[in-house]
Amino acid sequence: MPPTPPTDAELDALILARLALLGIDLEQLPLSDPEAPADRTRVMRSLRTFLRSTPPVISDYSPSVQDHPPVLYPAPHSAWTR
Repeated sequence: MPPTPPTDAELDALILARLALLGIDLEQLPLSDPEAPADRTRVMRSLRTFLRSTPPVISDYSPSVQDHPPVLYPAPHSAWTR
């Protein structure tokens, strides 16, 4: 059974906690102002969309060992294998 997707309220709690740890206070933005370059409503909607779409794609990615062999120092390795 697949996990239940988080609700907007759960994502909001996660987002606000992470932003607080970084010292970012969204309370400085207007709540909802179409004339403002950014407001809390749009910022939170954008961050919820990001969390619902991007992390699953990243976590589902599995590189092929044959296509991308692990290399301790990739920059010198790429110079040697040209």
